[in-house]
Amino acid sequence: MFDKKFLAFASSILILTVFFVIPDSYGHGLGYEILPPVDLGSKQVALEISSNMIVDTDTREISFTLFDTSDGVTINDVTFFIMATKQNETLFDVNGQRDDGIFVIRLIPTESENIITSEEDTDLLSSILGPNKIMNVHGNTFHSGGLYNFKILITAAEGYTNFLSPPIDYDAGISFPDTTYYDIDDPNFGQQKLGIVTYYDQTENDFNYNKQNRVISYSMPFDWSKENIEQVSVIHQELLVPKMFGDLMVKDFSAKVNGLDILDDDITVDDFSDENRIVHLVISQKEISELSQKLQNSNEIKFDIKPKDENLLGTVTENGQFKISLSWNPLKIESGGKTTFVFDILDVFLLDKPVSASYDLSIIYDGKKLLQKNGISTDLRTEHNTVEFLVPENVSGLMILKFENLDGNELATASLPVIVNRINTVEIYIPEWIKNNAGWWASDQIDDSAFLQGIQFLIKEEIMTIPPTETSGSSEAQQVPAWIKNNAGWWASDQIDDNTFVSGIQYLIKTGIIVV
Repeated sequence: MFDKKFLAFASSILILTVFFVIPDSYGHGLGYEILPPVDLGSKQVALEISSNMIVDTDTREISFTLFDTSDGVTINDVTFFIMATKQNETLFDVNGQRDDGIFVIRLIPTESENIITSEEDTDLLSSILGPNKIMNVHGNTFHSGGLYNFKILITAAEGYTNFLSPPIDYDAGISFPDTTYYDIDDPNFGQQKLGIVTYYDQTENDFNYNKQNRVISYSMPFDWSKENIEQVSVIHQELLVPKMFGDLMVKDFSAKVNGLDILDDDITVDDFSDENRIVHLVISQKEISELSQKLQNSNEIKFDIKPKDENLLGTVTENGQFKISLSWNPLKIESGGKTTFVFDILDVFLLDKPVSASYDLSIIYDGKKLLQKNGISTDLRTEHNTVEFLVPENVSGLMILKFENLDGNELATASLPVIVNRINTVEIYIPEWIKNNAGWWASDQIDDSAFLQGIQFLIKEEIMTIPPTETSGSSEAQQVPAWIKNNAGWWASDQIDDNTFVSGIQYLIKTGIIVV
């Protein structure tokens, strides 16, 4: 049995390995760096920079350690001068002597606009385990993450009177993750909260989610000069996608930077967390440089990220052992229609090889199981697992396919959301007074014919605008499903939104009950 926490940890290590193992790095944009070695008398020394968040606080800690590259031993009696900037604005400068060769700065968020520095001595136990002094820096600017640039001068080492001429001089950048959440009101999946984590700079106020094309767009400041790019090891971004936001639970993504395609290998999807999937975007220095040669007069970096295949979903089981890929035919799942779901069960540790494994599959709507199927998956790449499902007439909206007990493991569970009667995301306009009519209809104050003829007239005259809807039936001997009338009443009392109400109207058009 695979341990879920271990697998999540292993996944994180893999991603960190991709992120941090970069040759010739000069300390710009990473959370850990060893800067290039320099001569100190007969020795070669290097500066190690590390950063982390203090547990259960918003305090960020940065450590600067000078050490001998031959044996890793820290150099003693070091004099530091450190100046910090962010977005070309000087934040503070500090200096001090460190017997242990370790200069620690803590960035402490406060409400004050003024930046205040203070040095404290650590207690005996702390000094044995770590630095003997800490420089505290307070200010409201430290509420946000992004890239902090540091100018580090070491003016003396191995003795406070052993002045270095010239001093050891480093420029470095340390990235703290900055997370911004955006609320999305999706016509099919409802209210969703999408997070963007940046490691280079804060995002601009231009976030947009195109509901029709499913494109996530945003930008942040960026210097495309050759001088800056030479000091940028990678640009790392993360999307935090709720796992019930089915339109973004796709197997793969593509992305553009300033309108130019980036490599598929730049994007990795991590489904090992419970709540959100994490989409990593990591662009190398080499690729950034190549992109810069195709751009002119830009002072920002703009990202456009979208699903590669909108109808191929993917996720990982809770224990991290299996991947599930899911597609369906026809592409639009509709009430009263037959849908064939196609899925594969893949082994995460065998390079996504299909495996033969027992499974329990449930199709769930509004908390109720509509179908229960047990089986054993195929291990052939040329074959897929299928299940045919007749969608009940009263089902519309979010439906969940839940996979359980894969290979007999109760922790091997995964869910993927799909939409019945998908609403096309084009402009919807409904005159406000229609709600009165809908309420009267729901309470039987007007009959079906009067309400439907009124809706039909409004659509034909383009007084009411809804997404284009194909017709596949005749109105003969057909009745209005009860769920549509219920929807009308709920919409009239503001219990559901316009999009949900329109999904019912679209169903009536499709079946020929309303003719437009």
